[in-house]
Amino acid sequence: MNQHHIPALDDSKDVINSRNSSRFSVSSKALLLAAISSAFVGTVPSVSAQGGFQGLEEIIVTARRKDENLQEVPIAVTAMGEDFLRKQSITQIEDLGTKVPSLRITGAGASLNEPLISLRGQRPAEPAFNQDQAVPIYFNDIVIAPTQGSNLGMYDLQAVQVLKGPQGTLFGRNSTGGALLLTPKQPGTELGGYLDVKAGNYDLITLEGAVDIPVSDSFQMRIAGRVANREGYQENVADNALKGDTYGDEDSQGVRFTGFYDGDIVTNSTVVAFDQNDVSAMVLVPGPFNTSVGLGFAAGLGFLPDYAAGVARQLERDDPWKVETDVASKDSVENTFFSNTTEISLDNGLTIKNIFGYREVEFETATDVDGTSFFGWGTFTSGAPGVTTDTRPSTIDSEFISNELQLLGVAMDGNLDWILGFYWSETDATQDYLVQQAPGSYDTGISNGINTSTGIFGEGTYSFSDQLSLTVGLRQSNDEREITVSKWTDLERTACRVTGPDGAALDDCARTVDEKFDEPTWRVALSYLPSDFAMVYGSASTGYRAGGFNTRGTDDLTLQPFNQETVTTYELGSKLEWNLGGTSIRTNLALYWQDYEDIHHTRSFFVDDILVTRTENAAAADISGFEADITVAPTDSLVLNLAYSFVDAEYQEKSDLIGGVEVDTSGNEFPYIPEQSLTASVNYSLPVSEDVGTVDLSLSYYWQDEMASHALIDQFSIMPGRVTPTWTEQDIASATEYSELDAYSVWNARVDWRNVLGSNIDFAAFVNNATDEEYILGGLNVLDSGGYASASFGAPRTFGASVRFGF
Repeated sequence: MNQHHIPALDDSKDVINSRNSSRFSVSSKALLLAAISSAFVGTVPSVSAQGGFQGLEEIIVTARRKDENLQEVPIAVTAMGEDFLRKQSITQIEDLGTKVPSLRITGAGASLNEPLISLRGQRPAEPAFNQDQAVPIYFNDIVIAPTQGSNLGMYDLQAVQVLKGPQGTLFGRNSTGGALLLTPKQPGTELGGYLDVKAGNYDLITLEGAVDIPVSDSFQMRIAGRVANREGYQENVADNALKGDTYGDEDSQGVRFTGFYDGDIVTNSTVVAFDQNDVSAMVLVPGPFNTSVGLGFAAGLGFLPDYAAGVARQLERDDPWKVETDVASKDSVENTFFSNTTEISLDNGLTIKNIFGYREVEFETATDVDGTSFFGWGTFTSGAPGVTTDTRPSTIDSEFISNELQLLGVAMDGNLDWILGFYWSETDATQDYLVQQAPGSYDTGISNGINTSTGIFGEGTYSFSDQLSLTVGLRQSNDEREITVSKWTDLERTACRVTGPDGAALDDCARTVDEKFDEPTWRVALSYLPSDFAMVYGSASTGYRAGGFNTRGTDDLTLQPFNQETVTTYELGSKLEWNLGGTSIRTNLALYWQDYEDIHHTRSFFVDDILVTRTENAAAADISGFEADITVAPTDSLVLNLAYSFVDAEYQEKSDLIGGVEVDTSGNEFPYIPEQSLTASVNYSLPVSEDVGTVDLSLSYYWQDEMASHALIDQFSIMPGRVTPTWTEQDIASATEYSELDAYSVWNARVDWRNVLGSNIDFAAFVNNATDEEYILGGLNVLDSGGYASASFGAPRTFGASVRFGF
């Protein structure tokens, strides 16, 4: 069996690890998993004696902070190496969402620089700068906080790993849904590198390159960079001064330095990176408004004729790439990153490891939320009849520092591997925002948040034999949250909305509140390897996400802290490699059930005619699912992958205030979480001579079923109207239809010709979303409060070609 070591330098190996999931009742899933596992395990011993498996590579992952064979790790992990990332044309963070079922990555509203990540049914409702994410991104072992700008750095990567389930006893930041690990490519020991030039439709031009510089036998450097420019997918067709402008473009630059020192006792890795992306934000595409409430009510009465006409034209066009806007939108981010990892080898097999991280982010966004050429709401507009070209964007400036100290070792004659660690981080971020609620109505303010997190953790794995192992981990997390808010209702910032305790007036219009949160989390896993090619495991683990404050709070009520949320996950899994008639097959299955409590749930409502959002604890939910990840290699030249996911996410204990009455909303489904999703890919190497080179054909397919875009879609029929007991029947039907998002599928294809005619030149051609499918990824659905909704769409058909020069 070939070996692919994710942290190593190896351009020739291919890593394809997909994921699949299926869902029935918990008991039936357990029986199915047990039956399949026992059947496969029973066939493995005879297979392993036949000389291994062609086409299947050993995949080394670092899910437990050490190098391990994926097939021997009792955790559900999807691993993607650099060759797989190239063959699947993965160049943006959101591209990963079509490769791992139940993983969804979307932008926040119209912003491309604020990714929202969901995994196994857990999804944050908004990318609030002062709140932890359910699925954090780690870049070179440093958690990326806040989420703004975490989409950058997707070039010259060595590996991407998706860890599923709570990560509470090993990784720096406790999380409830999982973790996404990005590993930059490490320096090589020989002088060399590459230059990749790509061109495509929408005037795409991308330059990417890297060079290895071996300074000595013990110290090497790598310098990598990327520049990308592309026209926007959307075109403004409004009859105004911005007609013909495009939105949703790309104008990004990045450079990264990596230095690696390997001494007799000490190793050190340093990464310094700067990335920026300065684009025109996508225009949210408006849907039908709700004439029973909010701004939709005013539009229905004829008070907003230009807005109503703009929505009608958009619905008639039925084209998300032809839009109307009166705002020259802006969406930019600059990200400075530094990490330093030092390992010191001591006597008796002990190792001290220190991981230091620093990140600075400057973020600006200004977009047209109403999605028409009417000077409506969202970014401040100068007013009719003109356009706004000098926007006043909302900004976030953040500084993040972290340090993690680990002690690793072995004991009990090598049967016990253990790790102890201490983690500390601090985020200091300031948001300065201006939102136009309606023509002449404003919500503006400054919020400064300081988040401090500490954690003490430990985990050990004891091997009773070569076949049976037990893993136990424990962590104590402590978090402090502090926020200072200032809010006004006018552009001059003189009409203060913030009050002190008991409603007292504030001279400086600033109020500070703070709170502490803490939670112990643990993990227990038992794994059994009946042969070298089979493992079954069972685990129970807990995760925790700290509570905090709402950045738009103004008084005693709205500045009350929301509590931490917790999750307990039970998982059964099997990882098997077997042979059927000469065909090598890898099947990784996982069945899980999550007890999810005190869920962070974001609601929108009006306060003093200002639309605000507030995070609350929404009681409890159960999430269950079944995942399978299947790789089939009939020959060394042909590899097929299939992954399928079925997630059952429903609230079990939840109520919402509807018309002044608490209504039981238990049983409601989670918004933006499809029950079923699958991905499939085929990679075939053409039988050509070595003098020609290597030619690979790749085809991939992603599908997901329908999902809801509103958490209260089942209660639309009892929602009160502005002047009626409930919405009109037409509004109920229209809102329900709009909030039920259709299933969709995406086809991608690519051809790679490596070492063209024996040279150091590689050629590739690709097409993504080959059928030009129009599908909604996210958006803003406030039909129940604001009376309007809008959507952001996935990218249209794109195609291009690239030439890569190796040296």
